[in-house]
Amino acid sequence: MNHWIARLLAFWSLTWHLRQPPLAHADADERARWCRDHAGTFAGRWLGLGAVLWLLFMTPFVAFVPLGIAGVLALAVGMATLTRQILAQRRAGPPPIEPPADFPRRDHDDADDR
Repeated sequence: MNHWIARLLAFWSLTWHLRQPPLAHADADERARWCRDHAGTFAGRWLGLGAVLWLLFMTPFVAFVPLGIAGVLALAVGMATLTRQILAQRRAGPPPIEPPADFPRRDHDDADDR
């Protein structure tokens, strides 16, 4: 039973990852870099779940109030996760951008093929 709970927490919770061993003992800058790079995934999951629950609540056949409340709460958790990512990016700085790769173009190799 503990195994599936851990997998569920790992899929949905950003805080669970930050409290697990490699990040639990890391310094604040390393945790902020990890949060900057990965919090968007968790925010997208929560925002998607909230949107689906809210749209399901808004259909005329499934007007179940706890479903609407759960949708609003999921949207709020998604927004809080996005806020956490923005604050982490302020601390860690923007992510590094790799230089563009050169791709061969066939229209420039016509002189070499003759």
